[in-house]
This record gives sequence, C-alpha cells and structure tokens, in this order.
Amino acid sequence: MERTSQLILRNIAQLDDQGLLLVNPPPDALFQQLAAEGREVIVFSQDFGDYGWLKNSGARAHFGVLPDEATIESVLPSHVLVFQPKEKERLAMMLHHLAESMPADGRLWLVGENQAGIKSAGKQLDRYFDSTTKLDSARHCVLYQASAPCPAEPFLLSNYQQKWLLGTPGEELRMVSLPGAFAHGRLDKGTELLLQVLNGLEGKARPRGNVLDFGCGIGVIGLSLALGDPEIHLTLLDNSALALESARLSAAANEITAGLMPSDGLQSVDQRFDWIVSNPPFHRGVASTLDIARQFFSRAPGVLNKQGKMLLVCNQHLPYETWLGEHFGRIETLASNNHFRVLKAAGPQF
Repeated sequence: MERTSQLILRNIAQLDDQGLLLVNPPPDALFQQLAAEGREVIVFSQDFGDYGWLKNSGARAHFGVLPDEATIESVLPSHVLVFQPKEKERLAMMLHHLAESMPADGRLWLVGENQAGIKSAGKQLDRYFDSTTKLDSARHCVLYQASAPCPAEPFLLSNYQQKWLLGTPGEELRMVSLPGAFAHGRLDKGTELLLQVLNGLEGKARPRGNVLDFGCGIGVIGLSLALGDPEIHLTLLDNSALALESARLSAAANEITAGLMPSDGLQSVDQRFDWIVSNPPFHRGVASTLDIARQFFSRAPGVLNKQGKMLLVCNQHLPYETWLGEHFGRIETLASNNHFRVLKAAGPQF
C-alpha cells in the first residue's frame, strides 16, 4: 500500500461515517478499507490506468477532468480526500473546483509526499478554505484537514487554460492546455526536434492515412501533422483526462477532426494504424518509469498495418533503439542532438 494511503489509515478516526470522495487515489486497497468502516466511498481519477484498476477492483469509480456535480452530490454532505499531484497549478484548479462545489459544512483532507511538495500545500488550502490544520506527518508524507470552503472567485475551467501559438510552415497551430497535461503552456525540446523532422518529410516519407498520436499530451504532434492535410485520419491517445481535454480544445481551436482515446498504453486500442507518432511518456506521477515505453514498443506491431511505421523522439540516454529492435525489422535515426534522438521503426514483427 502506498505511503500516503498508510498515513490516511493511521488517521482513520478523523474520518467520520459520512460519504467520502477520493480524488486521484493510488491504485491500492485504501478505498476497500475505508468502505469496510461503513462509509460510502466514491473514487474519481484523472488517470485512466488508475481508474481502470480501481474500477476492476470493485470501486465506484469515475474518470474525467474534474468531479462533476453528480459525483460530488452523491456523497453529500461532501467529505473529500485529495491526493496531491506534483503540479501546483493542477492542485489549485482541483481545490478551487471542490471548494466551490462543497457544502459549507464539508471537509477536505489533502495528503501527499514530501517530494511532491506537500509541505507547502497548506498555503494553497488557505486560499480556498477558512480553516486549515496539519493533522499528521509520517513516512515522508503530510496530511492536512481543511474546512469552511470559501473560494474568493467563481470557478471557471477556462481561467486555468493556457492558449498559445505554435508556428508551422505557412500556418500557426492554436494550442490550448490545462494544468497537469504534459508540457502545459509550452513546446518541450524533444517534441520540437520531432516536429523539425516531420516538417522536412515529403511524399511517402510523411505520415499519412490512419495516424495514432500515442501519449499525445495536448496534441501537438498529431495536430501539427493534420493541420491542412485531409489525407490524415488522426487519433489522439493519452492516459490523462487533462491531456485529452487539452487536445480536444486544441483540435476544436484549429477546426481539426480527431478521435480521442483514453487508454493506459495500447490496451484499449482495437484498430489498425498506418503510422504511430509519439514522444513516449516515462513519468507516472512523480516517479520515472520505463515500463510505459517498453510495453508500448512490444504492443505497437499489433496495432500497426503490415506496412505500418512508427516515428518517435526519445532522450539520448534511454535504450529505446535496442528495445524497438526487438519488435521491428528496421530502425533508423533521423535526427539527433545533445539531448534527443528521433527514431523511425519499420517492418513490425507480428
């Protein structure tokens, strides 16, 4: 069980028997132990993989950008337990939304690890609640309690959006991003190198047909390809509800039609593609993990057509070329600098 969950159970006496909403809990048995005390427990997650695990384990689980009114009202009088994300602005957005949605007698608990910045989170709580107390600290984690919600301003999701322009040859791409989406409000250096390569490809070398942007984030790679190109049928895939909503908003801003697919890796994919483009993620929460990429490479041939190809960018130190070689017949480096490489994989081995 995660350290944050252990800290909650250590303070379980602080949670009364009223309904409890868990926001972004880890995939462990905490919800079961809380429900065993006689509480009505509902789970909400912005992470599709965690949502799937919790739902399959028997939780009353919901996946989305923010808990909607139906989710919150089903556990009124609302007591909410929030697991802190690593992004401060994402936490502020969640606390603001919840504080406005909760009744005056509702209480909120916030738990997180020191390495995620929980020690300074009390100041965030003070912006949205009249009373904030540090209940406990142990196992490199801290637990806060907040009551008397008092948001100074009405919550509007649009106030948390960042809008910016990405220059492309002949046109500009309008991007919209939300806190918690990868590269919120900016173009990361790895994706920038991949876009440079894509902009230089012509004819058959350029991705066409059914294109999957894996780990799409706010959709920069796929939307850059699809902008003004009617021969691309684009699918944007991500594990994050915040990323998918950002990609949806960005696609709408550019009048681009794209399919949106929540999926933990390629598990939810049941169709074939001509191309996969990607800046594969290697973080889950505050932890780094290469398991996402390794599973992605092993399953990619199963969602590609026989002549399908993959184009991706990776950090120089990551062993992606070797791993790709286990599942594709031809691996080629198309560009490289001091930090990143752009790799093309062809000849998927079914």
